[in-house]
Amino acid sequence: MKWRQAVAGLLVLLAAAEIVRSLGRLDGVIFTGYTQVGEVVLQGGGGDPYGLRINTWPPFFLFLAAGLALVARVSLAGGLLLWQVGSLAALWGALRLMPRLAGEEPAPLTSTAVLVPLLMSARLLQEHFQHTQINLYVLFLILLAFHLFQQRHNGLGGLALAVAVSLRAVPIILLPYLLYRRAWRAAGWTAGFLVVINVLLPVAVFGSNEATERWRSWRAIATAETQDPTPGYSNQSLLAALKRVLTNAASARDPVKLAVADWSTERVVRLFYAFLAAIGMAFALAFWGNQSPPTLASARSFGELAVILVLMPLISPLAWKAHFVTLLVGYWLIWRVMPPPGKGRWVWSLWWASLVCLTLSAPALVGTRARSILESWNVITVGALLVLGLTVRAAKQPPPRPPTNAGAPTRP
Repeated sequence: MKWRQAVAGLLVLLAAAEIVRSLGRLDGVIFTGYTQVGEVVLQGGGGDPYGLRINTWPPFFLFLAAGLALVARVSLAGGLLLWQVGSLAALWGALRLMPRLAGEEPAPLTSTAVLVPLLMSARLLQEHFQHTQINLYVLFLILLAFHLFQQRHNGLGGLALAVAVSLRAVPIILLPYLLYRRAWRAAGWTAGFLVVINVLLPVAVFGSNEATERWRSWRAIATAETQDPTPGYSNQSLLAALKRVLTNAASARDPVKLAVADWSTERVVRLFYAFLAAIGMAFALAFWGNQSPPTLASARSFGELAVILVLMPLISPLAWKAHFVTLLVGYWLIWRVMPPPGKGRWVWSLWWASLVCLTLSAPALVGTRARSILESWNVITVGALLVLGLTVRAAKQPPPRPPTNAGAPTRP
């Protein structure tokens, strides 16, 4: 239909406009921070890349940052353009991989199977391209890894997953998932590449003392983020939300206070970890009957992966809105088994409520002040939790039946 072609064209134009806009604000995008971290690495001389406030990534990221810094020495704008186009390619790759992981053929861009999840995630994707984040690359690597696992290319899949984990630590939760599903070879290759990438490579390049110091610096930053008593409203992780609700100090940098209790930060952190343990147990019980083969080649296993991807930004101690692009996978799975209009009213209610929280709270629609207030009320966290609940439901639904060909001859 023409309206789908028009929407697809509009989305492409908006992505292109966001990329062009980022090229005009080189001093205000995270990509420039990547290159600054890389310059510290390239210059050596005992410089500490973790002395830069922007650097919260695991030590393997230093190698990527160094490569980006080399490109930026030739042209910072050219490097950013390549980065943004690569992010767009990673998004398209993710859209092609999701149906393959579910045992289906990819749909064209003009299909509702692609357009609807994109539209539901549009604000999150816009935040990603606006701030030139790395999350779409990480999402693509995760989906690629599981696609390779399904094809029994466990070595390549383990490498892809290990790189994703080494760029952003939160995907490490996929390793115990592989063990839970008894995908021994996939887990073994992933663990092996994690050792090579995060231990042997840094020691070979920096030496054991400097490599150890880099790990200590990163661990100190990660711990400080977890224990931070005053997370800003832009941090929409579940931990930050709990701090804003259960401590008086957490809203110190927010335009409004939400606290209903005056707990200590340490007590909230313990509650958070207990909550994570409960989520893990609930996940195991909910999907216990799914005895997937080691190749993970089943649509049901993809449903479990989608649940984990929706969970990832929630359980991270630091989650900007751009980190929530993994909700795209949840939206794709939810739409795949969405009940017809007029049925499943509670499902449709949660669906539209998630859109209100995640997209209709954008500053372009409500203004910067209202956006800040809404995020102080954890609006993105709430929206992500709604998507999580719908994703769990969708993961437990049987896949939709392919449409029958009414014109085909019937078998006797």
